[in-house]
Amino acid sequence: MASISQTDVWSAELERLARVLNQVGPDEVCCEGLTPRQCGILRTLMDKQGDRISDLAAESSLTASAMTRVLEKLEARNLVQRVRGADKDGRAERVAITPRGREIRRTIGELMRQRTKSIVAAIPVSGRPQLLAGIRMLNQALARGGCCESAANCNVVETPEGTGRRRRHNVTQ
Repeated sequence: MASISQTDVWSAELERLARVLNQVGPDEVCCEGLTPRQCGILRTLMDKQGDRISDLAAESSLTASAMTRVLEKLEARNLVQRVRGADKDGRAERVAITPRGREIRRTIGELMRQRTKSIVAAIPVSGRPQLLAGIRMLNQALARGGCCESAANCNVVETPEGTGRRRRHNVTQ
């Protein structure tokens, strides 16, 4: 009987966590008729009011063209406003969240806080500090390494359809 390695156990649990956290995919409606990606961009805009599209794209791990497509949908719903010529050269386009966008973002934020309260309530009080510390540690580890151990083996590239970014793995033998 083959034993299961710790790496295999961790890999299975991380995959399970990813499935649970992604039960609502980017194509599914989140709240207020928005996708999770649109909700995230509204959240970013609350903090990054007036940023350039390229800066917002980098903050959201999207290409500038993917960010533009998302912003077009948000702008059509009067949730954001793009302003051309905000820089001296007149080329840069900046994005601002509208009052309606702020209102919807506050509503979504409240729904998220209510959901968080119900999740935390299901966790025994004595285990909450340790679990929170573990989540923070996991977030730091995920932010550092991405999907590959070395930056030389993992490149972010445009997808063939131009719908976003994906990782390409360079396997050396």
